[in-house]
Amino acid sequence: MHANNRRRLSTLTRLMAAAVLALAAGAWTGPRQRPAENGVTSTTITFGQTAPQSGPAALYGQSEWGVLAEFAAVNAHGGVQGRKLQLISLDDQYQPPVAVQATRKLVLQDKVFAEVAVNGSATTKANLTVLEPANVPLIGPQTGATYLIDTLRKNVYNVWPSYLTEGKLLGSFARNTLHLKKIGVFYQNDDFGKSLYDGVKNAGVTAARAIPYDPSQTDFSAQAEQLKAGGIDGVIILAIPGKATAFLNNMASINYTPARIMSQVSAIPQSFSSSPHEFPGSYIGAFIPPLTGHLTPQAKAFLADMAKYERGKPASVFAGWGYMEAQVAVAGLKAIHGAITRDSYEAALNSLKNVQTLGGVISYSPTNHSGAQHMFVVRAERRQLVAVTR
Repeated sequence: MHANNRRRLSTLTRLMAAAVLALAAGAWTGPRQRPAENGVTSTTITFGQTAPQSGPAALYGQSEWGVLAEFAAVNAHGGVQGRKLQLISLDDQYQPPVAVQATRKLVLQDKVFAEVAVNGSATTKANLTVLEPANVPLIGPQTGATYLIDTLRKNVYNVWPSYLTEGKLLGSFARNTLHLKKIGVFYQNDDFGKSLYDGVKNAGVTAARAIPYDPSQTDFSAQAEQLKAGGIDGVIILAIPGKATAFLNNMASINYTPARIMSQVSAIPQSFSSSPHEFPGSYIGAFIPPLTGHLTPQAKAFLADMAKYERGKPASVFAGWGYMEAQVAVAGLKAIHGAITRDSYEAALNSLKNVQTLGGVISYSPTNHSGAQHMFVVRAERRQLVAVTR
């Protein structure tokens, strides 16, 4: 063989060998397919949720049903970009340490794409220690605590109104509509209760008696006695359902019947099955519209989807929370252009304008992740909620 041909063949052989070695070492710089985002396959998009399905706040776990109903309705129409939506929901027992462990499982083992309808002020704060470093979006934390609403967090998209908004509504209603003379406040001693109480104070209400309680308490007879002895003619109750029920029973046991003005977190008809005599006549803050009587178009859609896709499950306000939060999560997915990644998802969420949901209109921007802005007051009548203000 000619010497030049041998040299050319030797050079070609060395180049081919180098290319093979480079491929083997992962150093090949030619075009390659982008790896799929966690939680996204060619056929599915998987969300995670932590919510109490046991313990004192177990009723909040019904929000899972609302998420599933909205996802099922979307899936029935082809999903998003041809992908069906899935949910993995884990019980956090309304306990921050349990919530953190559940969130780690969702993020590190189940590799969910994002989280939706995560419940609780303290539990959400704990979960963020996992979600934020991992760049996992959270749509619809079920809290209006000021630590979320007042501070922009890149990965967190609020859906609920601020607790300051609700607290101010309740305080104004007690003072200006009911014209109560001596107002008492019974509140949970954490970010949830304190944020709501700050809102009450923002309404110009100075409580004649303000009584905090520890979330681990179960008996509130002493607190009920204090309020009765103080001549309190109206109590603003800022408590989770089980605690609110126990407190109302303690008031009933001493024949103490002041006006009752409650946070929407406290007082839902389904939560008072153990003390139905306590519930009628209470006034309650709300952003989910009444689900009986004259229905809004969004309420009709929610009830229809629950009946069709979550048969046998009550279409409760708790389920309504999850449905609304899932509506926002879906709107963000549908606004993505191109590949579905967490970064493209957040960019799409930041572009949402005037999204119509069960609980109000939602808009976001890169500098504003606030939730719904409007709340109103409803009154409990025969285990139904009737709008008092609009």
